[in-house]
Amino acid sequence: MTGLAEINRTAKAQTQVNNLRYGGAVSSGSRIVVPIRPNLRPNGSVLDKSRDFAARHVLFLSRLSLATVFSWFGILKVANLSPVARLLGASIPFLAETPYLELLGTAEIVIGVGLLVNRLANQATVLMILHLLGTMSLFVIAPRLIFAPVFPVLTMDGEFVLKNVVLITSALVIMVLRPRPELLRRTQ
Repeated sequence: MTGLAEINRTAKAQTQVNNLRYGGAVSSGSRIVVPIRPNLRPNGSVLDKSRDFAARHVLFLSRLSLATVFSWFGILKVANLSPVARLLGASIPFLAETPYLELLGTAEIVIGVGLLVNRLANQATVLMILHLLGTMSLFVIAPRLIFAPVFPVLTMDGEFVLKNVVLITSALVIMVLRPRPELLRRTQ
C-alpha cells in the first residue's frame, strides 16, 4: 500500500505545481488538444506569388531579358559608345570601324526585337547563337586578348566573351521549350 500512497502524494504535489504554473486553470487530469491542419498555409506569400508568376512566364521573361541585353549592346554600338569597339579593334580591326560597327549594332537590335516578336523568336534565337559563336571565335582568333598570361587565366575581355556560353544556353532553352507553331496547328 505504501506504493499507492506514494503515487497519490506525487499526483497531489503535481496538481499543486500545475495550479501554481497555470493559475489553477488546468487540473492534473486535463488534456489540451491543439488541432493541426497539415494544409494550413498563409494565403500566398510574396515569394510564392513571385515563383508562380515566374513559372507561368519563364520563357517570356528569358526572351525579354535577352532582348534587353542585345538591344542595349546594339544601341551602344550604333551610337559609337560601345566599349567593345576596343576589343574588336584589337582582334578584328575592320569590325571596329564605320559602317561595320553600326551594322553589328543594328543586327543586335534586330535580334533583340525579334526575340520579343512571337513569330520571329525562333529565327532571332538562331541569329543570336550564330552571333555569339562569332564573338566566341576570339578564343581562337585572338587568344592573347582572352587569356593572360596563359590559359586558363582570363582577362576582363575573356570573361566578357566567356559569358556568351550562358547566353547561348539561354537561347537553346528558348528554342527547345517554346511551343512550335506546327504542333499547335495539328492540335487545333
